[in-house]
Amino acid sequence: MMCNPNSAHSDTWYSSLVARLYDPVTSGAEESFFKECRRQLLSDLSGHVLEVGAGTGANFGHYPAEAKVLAIEPSDAMVEQAEKKLLDSAVQADILLVRAGIGDKMVASRVPAGGFDAIVFTLVLCTIPDPARAIERVKSWLAPAGRLLVLEHIADDRPTVRRIEQLVNPVWKKLAEGCHLTRQTDQLLKEAGFQPAWEKYFHRGLLFYQAEMKGS
Repeated sequence: MMCNPNSAHSDTWYSSLVARLYDPVTSGAEESFFKECRRQLLSDLSGHVLEVGAGTGANFGHYPAEAKVLAIEPSDAMVEQAEKKLLDSAVQADILLVRAGIGDKMVASRVPAGGFDAIVFTLVLCTIPDPARAIERVKSWLAPAGRLLVLEHIADDRPTVRRIEQLVNPVWKKLAEGCHLTRQTDQLLKEAGFQPAWEKYFHRGLLFYQAEMKGS
């Protein structure tokens, strides 16, 4: 499973290759289940939205016209691919795509008065170098009644598969631009004080976690 690389390093030739291959490699998964997951998470959003780690812009066509989206992505190569999505007639929302990571001061300076109405993480918390810190940061940026929308793969709940993930993870991180197979992102979110309005776990090779959450 390829995820949106969102590490802080500068793009290399390999990063550029991953960005070009991302959509073709994930097209099967997009059609079979990711597209519906994205629709469930994003189709009723409105107001100010922050998308962290926009990648190639796979979410862009799922935002409704009522959403004003700040989409941040630290990789130039990924931004180049995402810019092509913005030209698609299926994109209805007002989307500002910015080359930035979650730790950049520019992002903090764009938090609306009162906070974002929604913050979106899809297939990116597996790659952020310090996910706990990123979660705490966005919690402070979310409006009191704001929504955190999440779709992430997490450490498997099947013991044999989890052992395989632990063995493979050191190599996988290098091949997949920092993606971790063993993160328990659902637990990190709950430990940070987020409570699910709804959540679901499902297997598609890996174990996935999808949720709408509220800050406590």
